[in-house]
Amino acid sequence: MKSIKLVKFLLILLLLHGSLMAQVQSRKTIKLIKPYTDISPTGKYLYDSLLYESARNQNNFEFSTFTYNSDGLSVEGYLCQPISATNKNKLPVIIYNRGGTGNYSKLTEEIFPYFYSLAKEGFVVIGSNYRFINEMGKHDELGGVEVNDVVNIYNLAKELPFVDSRNVFMMGLSRGGLMTYSAAQHLNLNAIAVLSGVADSEKQYENRQIFINGWDDLSEDDNYLGLKSVLPDFELNKAAYLLARSPVKWAERINCPVLILHSRQDGFVRVNQAFDMALALQKAQKSYQLKIYDKKSHALPARNFDSLEETISWFKSHMNE
Repeated sequence: MKSIKLVKFLLILLLLHGSLMAQVQSRKTIKLIKPYTDISPTGKYLYDSLLYESARNQNNFEFSTFTYNSDGLSVEGYLCQPISATNKNKLPVIIYNRGGTGNYSKLTEEIFPYFYSLAKEGFVVIGSNYRFINEMGKHDELGGVEVNDVVNIYNLAKELPFVDSRNVFMMGLSRGGLMTYSAAQHLNLNAIAVLSGVADSEKQYENRQIFINGWDDLSEDDNYLGLKSVLPDFELNKAAYLLARSPVKWAERINCPVLILHSRQDGFVRVNQAFDMALALQKAQKSYQLKIYDKKSHALPARNFDSLEETISWFKSHMNE
């Protein structure tokens, strides 16, 4: 009788594991076809030709896109893994949180050279496009319900057979920094890294009211309605909405080491956001490291900054053996 119960228990575990793995849907392997000369201006800003062509011509890593279930929605994800990764050769994972709003700066295949730069240092790299893309791009909540998409891709990543679930890291750029702080409240992460990240939405939107009011001067796909049109009863609940999007006000909830990288001359997210977050973490007696660059930039591309080396070093210093 005990052996029958054990078999049933093992079957239940296998079914649960299978259901989690089934969250990875419509997986498609991607090849970087375009030569460096043909990629977007943004791509050329982020990468030099050596890095891009190295990622395009390598044969040891697999790039893929997939969809996964998040709150009953099908959300797009991106994955870079060593071809040699197996359930016997598990690797730490980095969850990457993109910046931008809606369709603006959403992940495309041009993210893979960046993922590759991290993966070749011994990581699996995975990221979400969040639910607010395509026809829903104008309705982005900028740190609202779509934080669940980060939480759910974290749960998915931990169940991948080639991922070492004891070593899970997270990083985010710009708005992705806010997403990283927000998700870190709920997750068991070894460490996080925030590059040019939003830490105080109240101050950020005082400086950039377009995120409140929206814009209509870009392409139809890239336009945005603004938070006051997206969130219910915005004026009535404004203080609560902005508080929920301001980790500087609840730094005590972040229970993993934090690396903050920012440019002193960032024209999109002011450097004060980094200083204020570091001070909040200091007051909350949290582990953190702050590095401010003098050269002007927002994205801190690896071609001009040591942001990649700093991030990798930070994660490796917080690895569980």
